[in-house]
Amino acid sequence: MTDRTSPVALTARVDRPGIPPSYGTGRATAFVAWSHVEERLAADRVYWLAAVGADGRPRVRPIDALYLDGVIYVGGSGETRWVRDVEAHPAVSIHLDGVDDVVLIEGDAEVLKAVDADLAEGLAAASNAKFPEYAMTADFYRRNGAIAIRLRKVIAWTDITRDPTRFRFA
Repeated sequence: MTDRTSPVALTARVDRPGIPPSYGTGRATAFVAWSHVEERLAADRVYWLAAVGADGRPRVRPIDALYLDGVIYVGGSGETRWVRDVEAHPAVSIHLDGVDDVVLIEGDAEVLKAVDADLAEGLAAASNAKFPEYAMTADFYRRNGAIAIRLRKVIAWTDITRDPTRFRFA
């Protein structure tokens, strides 16, 4: 949740995802704007995160998330299985709710045990705007950290036959 252009938008390579033409993608003439993806990331309250466990099995769970300066931030206790899974296997996938306005994300997670004061302030402000019921403080983030998910690839469409779009990041 930021009012400045995300650094991610400046580094994305944009093309079509590898979806078979039989899905109607051969008729596509438009691309989803990165600003639309960022609006969804900033506004959506629930993200579905898939991580791989120690046994090699994928697990999906709903999580609260924040989007700040091109990075997705989530919280979670190190005592939970999913956080331990993310620490051991940082490659994750995320799907935002919805089937008509699709945003699929592949990224790399990093469990930050603590964060600096500037990031803590930004996270607290973003959290209180999106989830006021949690009443988060910068001090909480400074002490407890967060999980940062850096984007590798995003696939989005509002109509799969019109605008399937892939954003790939360095």
